Amino acid sequence: MATVTALTDVLMMGAQVMLCIAALLTLAHLLRARSLLERVLALEMLSAGTVAGAGLLTLVIGEPALIDPALAVALVSFAGSIAFASFVERRGTDD
Repeated sequence: MATVTALTDVLMMGAQVMLCIAALLTLAHLLRARSLLERVLALEMLSAGTVAGAGLLTLVIGEPALIDPALAVALVSFAGSIAFASFVERRGTDD
């Protein structure tokens, strides 16, 4: 039983490291992005990473109340995606 707990701890730590690396790379891409679409996609990736991080933190700590902020971030991100898609559709170009 102790080896299963140690294995899950290592896997959780690895997932946290990967999320941090993904966030740093996405932030670097966001700062170097040239077009509006690239910037919005980078922000979408950061919000997805935030939701994944909150879910992972919920598993590590064991506090189910942390799911609520993750759901709020996901809903705001979805609404932002819809608003951006509407903006691009009305604008007519992909700049």
